[in-house]
Amino acid sequence: MKYQTLYKKVLSLDELYSFSKELLKTLPSSAIVILEGDLAAGKTTLVQSFVKELGLDSASSPTFSLQQIYDDRVFHYDFYRVDFNEILELGLIDEFEKEGLHFIEWANSELEKLLYDAGFNIYKIKITPKNKQREYELKVADA
Repeated sequence: MKYQTLYKKVLSLDELYSFSKELLKTLPSSAIVILEGDLAAGKTTLVQSFVKELGLDSASSPTFSLQQIYDDRVFHYDFYRVDFNEILELGLIDEFEKEGLHFIEWANSELEKLLYDAGFNIYKIKITPKNKQREYELKVADA
């Protein structure tokens, strides 16, 4: 599966709101957004900023609950502690059928391929620390 880069930006934490605004304009109303980055790269922080931009309550990390849902429009998953088979066994794949934006932290290649093969709109945001800032690279999967 190939991705096309839509844009890259290096931003401070204070500038993250502008990226969230841009995401809101760029992303369709329903899509999968895979968040890539090392531990503490800022994946959950990005989702928190996006949720705040929507005027919703603040977001929290779903590390222990696996999923958080915000106003039935934003779904946030953290699959750091589970493997692909556990995701299937728990029935979490069915969640992606729901209308809205699905932000996934720690998606593995099997999950990514399954979602792509199922025809979902897939975007990827790679977050890379750069000194006290972060580089955000937004990509879209080729259809």
